[in-house]
Parts: sequence; C-alpha cells; structure tokens
Amino acid sequence: MNAVRGERRPSAVPRTGSRGRDARTSRLAGRLAHVYAIVSARGPSSVRTRASGRLDVISQGTLAAVVRLPPGVQESSPAHLRRYERTIRELSETFRAVLPARFGTVMPVEELAFILSSRSAVLARALSNVRGRAQMTIRIVGGAMDTRETRKRAASTEAPPARRGREYLRARLRESVIQQKVPGFEPVRAAVARWVRDERVEHRDGVSTVYHLIPRAAAERYRNASRRAAASAGLSAVVSGPWPPYAFVTSD
Repeated sequence: MNAVRGERRPSAVPRTGSRGRDARTSRLAGRLAHVYAIVSARGPSSVRTRASGRLDVISQGTLAAVVRLPPGVQESSPAHLRRYERTIRELSETFRAVLPARFGTVMPVEELAFILSSRSAVLARALSNVRGRAQMTIRIVGGAMDTRETRKRAASTEAPPARRGREYLRARLRESVIQQKVPGFEPVRAAVARWVRDERVEHRDGVSTVYHLIPRAAAERYRNASRRAAASAGLSAVVSGPWPPYAFVTSD
C-alpha cells in the first residue's frame, strides 16, 4: 500500500544475519512481547513506525514476528485500536507479506519462538498467499444466508464417532460451498474475478461480508468495478480497502 502523502515511510534498521537474530531471540527468553505481525525473517532486525515508534523483529528460522519489548498496557480502547490499525498499515509498507496478529496479543518470547517454529509450514504458506497483496472488503446488507438454516447445516457436518472420514469430508465440502453463497453477489464476483487471488465469506446478523485478496496495485480498479457491478445488480453494498490481510492470516 502507498505511504501517506507527505509522510515518510517507516524506517528500517539494517539487516543482520539469521544466526545472529536467532541467538538474540534466545537471549530474550523470559521477557514478554506484544506481537503485531508475522513476517519473513529476511527483513530488517527492527523497524520504526510513526504510530508505535521502534518495534523489534524476533526471528525463528525463516519466520519472524514484529513485537514491542516490553509490551506496555494494551487496553481495548478506540484510540489503542486505531493506533494498532495504523501500525499494521505501516508494517505493510515495509514488508511485502504481513500476517497481522490479533490486537493485544502478548506472550513470552520463548512461546512466540515455539509458535514460529512449530507452525512454520502453515505460516509460510499464509505469507506466500498474501505477499504483494491487499484485502478488499465488501459488505452486503440483506444478503446473508438465514442464520438458523446456516447453523442447522453446520451442525449436520459434525462427525459422530462412527461416521466415516470420507463422508465427513464430503459434508464439510458441501458446507464450504454453502458458506460461499451470497444471494445476488455473482455479478460482482464476475466483475472482479480477474484480480481475486483468494476469498473469505462471513454471514452475521443479516450482513454478508466478502473478503477478497488482490494485488495491491489493483485496488482502485477493483473498487470501481465492484461498485459498478453492485449498483447494476441492485445490491446494497459497501466496498472498502485496501486493508492489510486480516481475513487471510491462515491459509485454507
């Protein structure tokens, strides 16, 4: 994403070797860290942001986490949430691939290192999925599937002890297809399909939310095409973005 006009991009501290950074992680054992995001270990060893000041980059193998040491107070206030969102946006300017952590995530450094190591394959796939891409969000009012029917179908996919694995997987696949359905949304999907690399759909309280992962450079074209298609289809839709890939932290 583009840096804010008239402001400097976050400044990165020069890189150090991966062995040196892993050793530094070991020396930090016992300390608490506020985790902002997961990134590749091939980046800088620290980064300075306008929103949150200097942040450290703790590495474990090929992965790293952007953190604050010590974590400080993490209140769920509107001001803190806005600062967190600005920080994640700035990190997206510095790193080509960012997996945002849940707001207020605090843990010991050694636990963080264990997560980076034990989940390295899953996190690496997710980073590859979001590299050079941004999230666009479309909310459709009145386009959600019936909540009771959705819950009923979800319950039908829960595997009882004697249920065969293949039958359960087929039921899960059917549920996934049902979850992706948004009444009247197909014209919009068709209009933006050329840019969409991944999709997530949520239904809640009469609102369907569609998250699309697209190349960062295509945000304006996506926005214009989706708005035109929604208006032509008579959908009450709100298009926003580009955002950091909050909905794509895990790779399905």
